[in-house]
Amino acid sequence: MQNLIELRHILHAHPELSGQEALTNKILNEWVKQTRPDHIIEKIGGYGLAAIYKGAKPGKRILIRGDIDALHIPEPNDLPYRSQNKGVSHKCGHDGHATILCGLAQWLGEQRPDLGEVVLLFQPAEETGQGAQAILNDPQFETIKPDVAYGLHNLPGFEKGQIMVKKGCFAAASFGLKLTFDGRTAHASQPETGHSPSELLALLIHNLETKREQMKTVQPLTTFVITHAILGEETFGVAPGHAELWLTLRSFDDHNLELMASQIIEFCRAKAKDHLFDFSFSEHEAFAATNSDPNCVNTIEQAAKNLELNLGHLKEPFRWSEDFGRFGSICPIGFFGIGSGLEQPALHNPEFDFPDSILETGMGMFWEIIRLEQN
Repeated sequence: MQNLIELRHILHAHPELSGQEALTNKILNEWVKQTRPDHIIEKIGGYGLAAIYKGAKPGKRILIRGDIDALHIPEPNDLPYRSQNKGVSHKCGHDGHATILCGLAQWLGEQRPDLGEVVLLFQPAEETGQGAQAILNDPQFETIKPDVAYGLHNLPGFEKGQIMVKKGCFAAASFGLKLTFDGRTAHASQPETGHSPSELLALLIHNLETKREQMKTVQPLTTFVITHAILGEETFGVAPGHAELWLTLRSFDDHNLELMASQIIEFCRAKAKDHLFDFSFSEHEAFAATNSDPNCVNTIEQAAKNLELNLGHLKEPFRWSEDFGRFGSICPIGFFGIGSGLEQPALHNPEFDFPDSILETGMGMFWEIIRLEQN
């Protein structure tokens, strides 16, 4: 395990933002090639990497996915392997997730699956919700298109090594919605000659906050938050002619999310028309709900029991989003959490550091899942 711990520390020291994982790809490539996979796709969906290990007999193609990107968060920790990329760090544990797959590659290099194929997929751009779709859109995806896919995420606030599952939605769907309103600027001394969206912006913020309060009773959870507002430019000499509202929409149900988005867009379009403003909108960082197939959850549960691990069941999904949900449009998926410590700082906290002690637990879970899927 020491070589894997050292690898995790190397990845931690060289974090890269979504879509910029060139060095991470190189490090992982060099590691995986040493395990002699039957086929390797060095770049898929950007800086993604896929390694294929074939069994002696036909069977399922099982995809095991780990993410590799980091976050725009400075690292204050005084670690010997602290981030060397200023302002960027692994505060979600993707360095650990990628290392778990590297450990699995090491095992598969020594012992191929009995049946079918195992694909280890190192996914880029998870944090922006763009990586999975980029992989699905890549023509090379046909080479690794799976019959079933599994993924994991470390979970601060849960006992180290505890396996957490939930049938159905494990993590919420979400996306960013940018609403834009354009009128006409004017000199600040003659605002009456322009057409300012200031009153409209105030009206929309009030109405949307009222709607958000009303949606607290909607089940499953469906809500939104205003994250940013723009009115004009940073100047004292110009009366504004442009405004923007940025919202993050979130739901445990993909259909409810789309329905809420449509209602908000049409409401804002109508208000813009009433007040004679041009209106446009755009969607950003879209995540599908991560819905675990019941049979896949059964397999995860059995794997945890076989390994005599502490198994827990979530009462409700996590409100954060996970890009793995996109693979659910291709095949059944199974997703589970692995506790990273009761005292571990939360995901995206500057003090977070993936615990090396759960690397082998993650590897063991995936190995056992592969064995069960082959039967």
